[in-house]
Amino acid sequence: MATTTRRRSPSSRRADPGSGRTSAPSGGEAVMHGRRSWLRAGAGIAGAAALSGGVQASDWPNRPVTLIVPWAPGGGTDSVGRALGQALSRNLGVPVPVMNRAGGNGTVGHVAIRDAAPDGHTIGFVTPQLITGPLLGSVPVTWRELQPVALLNTDPGAITVGAQKPWRNLPEFLEEARRNPRSIRVGNSGQGGAWHMLSLELERKAGIELIHVPYASAGPALQDLVGGHIDAVTFSAVEVRAPVGGGQARMVAVAAPERMRTHPNVPTAREQGLDLDVSTWRGLATSRGTSTPALARLESAVRQALQDEVFQQFMAQQGFGIRFLGAPAFASFLGEQDTKYRAYFSN
Repeated sequence: MATTTRRRSPSSRRADPGSGRTSAPSGGEAVMHGRRSWLRAGAGIAGAAALSGGVQASDWPNRPVTLIVPWAPGGGTDSVGRALGQALSRNLGVPVPVMNRAGGNGTVGHVAIRDAAPDGHTIGFVTPQLITGPLLGSVPVTWRELQPVALLNTDPGAITVGAQKPWRNLPEFLEEARRNPRSIRVGNSGQGGAWHMLSLELERKAGIELIHVPYASAGPALQDLVGGHIDAVTFSAVEVRAPVGGGQARMVAVAAPERMRTHPNVPTAREQGLDLDVSTWRGLATSRGTSTPALARLESAVRQALQDEVFQQFMAQQGFGIRFLGAPAFASFLGEQDTKYRAYFSN
């Protein structure tokens, strides 16, 4: 596997959620700033929450509930987070602002969730990187240090190429990759992410070598795909929906056992001779120490938010799946994911 680090074009710059200015993608969340940087990033949220003091479960929520998204704006998790925040706000009667804490392949945001006051007023998204990060290097947070709240959804991956590329299907893409090894630049979510895993599985099962270009989220990657700076991406089918629908990109395969209802004309990789089945998942967690009654109320609020009509319409329109698991079942799910990825990385 080859990885490239390159200068981003102006079109691929993303918004800095903290300053309102723009900044270049973070090198695919794989740029590590060290334990102190991670801890400083989380400390701001934790400190702010701690100043207001603890609350009783019966008082929850008595102020805005912050929803942390550990990724840059523009990706699938950010989109789901904003829709969920609105649904939770309608249900709870308090604002639920989204706070993007990108960096360290999700680690900055995960640390912020862990270090928040254990009162249920700070929750955040967790994704497969929470599992894979500690398996790939020195990461100062593991899934066991967070309190699972609920699983929200799962989404299959897809192989998508720029509209200017000649490949009309997966066999044509693979033929080019075999004829010219390490010539195709593929954007993905960075080391350990679900879509990095999809790129690795594609290489392993097809016997090819790609150039991996990591991104902080799907948004900047898709800008570069449309601009011709990379050749393909391995993000979810949902995340590439806009450029595919606009004729700026072409989905050549879905990495799922069956075709998607939202893209019935796109064949699966399995139909085209390659057995690929890679999906991502998204859940919510909060800090450990949150009281059982407060956690129960939080889990119930999330369940009701997933049943919110406006939220369900958004998820259906965007092609996102909904899959709910409560706190105990989600904790078991995380344990199963940990076992799965440990087996993968030990091979």
